[in-house]
Amino acid sequence: MPRMNRRSLLQAVLAAAGAIANLFVLRPSRAQMMMRSPGGMGGMMGNGMGGMMGGGMMGPMRLGMQLFRRHTEIRRSVTELPNGVRAVTESDDPEVAALIQAHVSDMYARIDQDRPFAYPMSRTVPVLFRNIERYHRRLDVTAKGVAVTETASDADMVQLIKAHAKEISGFVTEGMPAMMKGMMR
Repeated sequence: MPRMNRRSLLQAVLAAAGAIANLFVLRPSRAQMMMRSPGGMGGMMGNGMGGMMGGGMMGPMRLGMQLFRRHTEIRRSVTELPNGVRAVTESDDPEVAALIQAHVSDMYARIDQDRPFAYPMSRTVPVLFRNIERYHRRLDVTAKGVAVTETASDADMVQLIKAHAKEISGFVTEGMPAMMKGMMR
């Protein structure tokens, strides 16, 4: 995996700071509006905010930042399978549940359309995007969030899938500190 140079790190930190600042403008209750907007998630973010950061990064970052901010309202359980994981991520708050559903649906759509983006807080997401044909994904929307099952037939991908599940669980448990640790590695 390539190391991040100083300029890239600075850009990533500034992007994260901008996304955090935007949290004061875009409240979590707008997640439901995003899901209903014309063209879905891309309708609201793809042409406007998404274009600002290249590669449509602002949409996933904005939802991700809202989830980081409300991480204490999220519960997550991961069941390790011999060939991957099954993870259930939910919230009793309907707005947070909608954010979870929107974020994971958007990420899976990006994977299916091979539309990667810079995700500086994660070591695993870029590698998963580079290997989309090497693992299987299933997304089930639940009443309170999502259940995902990710599996692979080769041992390296299985380890990557499990590392990703652990990374996301850390984001849910720790919130912003876990994100910042990921960016500084």
